[in-house]
Order: sequence, then structure tokens, then C-alpha cells
Amino acid sequence: MQERAIKDILQRMEPNLNPDQMQCLETVLIITLHQYHLTEATYEIVVSESGWERVLRTFLATKRLENCSEGTLGQYNRAIRIMMDGIGKRLQDITTNDVRFHMATYQEQRGVSVAYMDTLRHYYNSFFQWATDEEYICKNPMRRIPKLKVPKKQRKAYTAEEREILRCHARTERDLALMEILYCTAARVSEIVSVNRSDIDFSGRSVLIYSHKSKKERIGYLTESASYHLRKYLESRTDDNPALFVTHRAPFERLGKSGIEAMLREVGMRTGIHAYPHRYRGSFITDACVRGFGLDEVQDYVGHSDPKTTNIYRNKNETCIRAKFDRLIA
Repeated sequence: MQERAIKDILQRMEPNLNPDQMQCLETVLIITLHQYHLTEATYEIVVSESGWERVLRTFLATKRLENCSEGTLGQYNRAIRIMMDGIGKRLQDITTNDVRFHMATYQEQRGVSVAYMDTLRHYYNSFFQWATDEEYICKNPMRRIPKLKVPKKQRKAYTAEEREILRCHARTERDLALMEILYCTAARVSEIVSVNRSDIDFSGRSVLIYSHKSKKERIGYLTESASYHLRKYLESRTDDNPALFVTHRAPFERLGKSGIEAMLREVGMRTGIHAYPHRYRGSFITDACVRGFGLDEVQDYVGHSDPKTTNIYRNKNETCIRAKFDRLIA
């Protein structure tokens, strides 16, 4: 391999050097490369396999410094790895058509929605644009792939009747307390699972909420009903786990996101109501806007960084429009 490398170098340098210089270069190469073991296979592995993985790790580290949540980082990691494995090229060689073909076959084979594909497009574009800015690649292959047109779906809030039906079908005091606190705090499910008993202030009927998404703390408030059922649930516990909500069975571990989702899904199936945690958050925003909360007040309370996100629930919900019609027109 050394001989082949020396020969290639000499051939490339021949037009630029005279015979004496060529002889000197050959001698230097022979002496220098004698202590190294060169293999073409090793070079290929570094460039085609480890190369993009190393770039991806650096990209994820950068996103982590930008306060990206671990959940989002995991989604970036999975999406980009699937794309790179599917395309099967070096990062530097990927073209716009490669990405288009991958996205088309991915959607066809997996039957995913346009909304999900647009999320993938966002992940790909973020990765390639960063790689371009950092000069790992010459240009972003995503620049000619526009944002996909996603059909707008109505964000339907729970009605007061639906929330009452769900409460009446809660099997345990824990589940009832969970439903109450999900609504009155408008917390994300990832925020609820992180709350500890020490974060509850029953005298002030408040709870300290930490957002892993924004890396900020905020205060949520408890209704009298939520405070009552939460206190009743905590008094019934015999474990010493600091978590606010735990599993029903020993060793009474902190209740996770999947556990809350499964509980609501099961209650929803028994009642015929589409029940999931985030719907409580949207329901609170809708109800708060209908009852006179200002947009900025709701935004601060629920922890939205962009008022446009809050406005989705305020302006695009039939309940809000009907309430304003009855108050201002009828």
C-alpha cells in the first residue's frame, strides 16, 4: 500500500518538480511512510461510515447547548440516522434528489401523515443547514425542498361535560387528581411527571412547574377541587417516593408519561371520549380565553414562548368564536 501511495503522489507532483526534486520527494516519502501501515479499507470507513456519525454527534451536542430537550434530541437522532442509512451515501455526496427520493419512499412504505413528513423535513433541514454553516458540506441539499402543505386540523377542546364524564370514570384517587391537575395547571405531561411533592404549596394552592423545553420555572394554580383530590391522594400513600404521582404497585416508582397516556386512553375507551394529556392543556387555554384572560396572560401561564402558539387555541376554536358572537353580536 505504501508503494502505491508513493507512486500516486509522485505522479501528481511530477508536473511541478524537476528530476532532482522528484528524487528528493521520493526519498522523503519512502523514509517517512516506512513507519506507517496504510490500508485503503481504513480510509473508507472513516469517510463513509464514521464521518457522518461524527458530524451528527457534534450537531446534537450543539442542539443540546441550545436547550433542546432530550426527547427532541432523540427524535433528531433517529430521523437523521434513518435518512443517512436509507440514502447510503457520504454526507458530502447527498443531493436534493436523494433526499426527495428518501422522503417519498419513506412516506409510501410507512404510511405516515403529511404533518409527520414535514416534521422530518424540518429535522433534515436543520441538520444540513448546520453542516453547511460549519463547512462540513458545500451546500444544503434541503434548500430546494419547501415546507410541505399540512392540512389544518381543528384543535378540539374538552367540553365541560366530557371532563366531568372522565372524572366520574376515574378508577382511583390518583387518576382523578391527575385529571384535575392536568387541566388547572395546563402543564405538559412531561412537566407533570417531573413534579415532586415538595413542589406543591397547599396553603397557596399552587404548584412549581419546571419546563424541560424552555428550561424555565413557572407557577401553576390549583382549583379547590384539584387541591382536595390531590391532598386526598397523597394522604392515602404509604411510600416515601418524592414524586407527586407514582405507580399503583410496589416499588411505587415515579409515574411516567406513558403511564399517564395509558390511563387516559383506557378511560377514554370506556367513555367513548378521545382522551389524552395534551388535550387538557388546550382545553384550559380555550376556556381561559373565552372567560376573559388576555393572550399575554395565558401565554405566560402555560409557558408558551411564542404567542402564535397560544393564539391557535384562542382564534381557531369554535367555542371561542361562539362565545364572542353571543357576547358582542347576538
